[in-house]
Amino acid sequence: MTSWRQQALVEAPLERVWELVGDPNRYPEWASDIVEVTGLPRIAQDATFRQVTRTANRTSAATFKIEELENLRSIKMRCLDTNTYTRFVLTDARGETFVDVETGTASTSLRDRALDATKRRLFFRRLVNRMLDGLREAVARQRDSDAARRPPESSR
Repeated sequence: MTSWRQQALVEAPLERVWELVGDPNRYPEWASDIVEVTGLPRIAQDATFRQVTRTANRTSAATFKIEELENLRSIKMRCLDTNTYTRFVLTDARGETFVDVETGTASTSLRDRALDATKRRLFFRRLVNRMLDGLREAVARQRDSDAARRPPESSR
């Protein structure tokens, strides 16, 4: 089994971060590798959905299942095709959000063990870094959008 786990502080309230992390339908807004999510009208434990992911030179579709879900706290999804998983755990940090993200695979085939030994750890590390960067950028865009909609101080 190979995985990568990383923690980061995101400068946004827990509710704002959960709106993005707790709803896989919104992943294309901030997770740069995810192109499309379909088949998830309601976010619930044991719900399944299709996700289209962009790789270096193609896209691929896979089926995911939400294995764990605790509102405003955590979500864990597993790919039913590849047995990879991603888990987000969020904690309020005085008005900001502490994000603990882990992604990995539990596959034990000989081919997967060879990949684990050579490439997967680096792949998962880069994936987690892209997700955290995208999440920070998305909340910054939301903050900028909210500020643009607010009336100027002098007109209040």
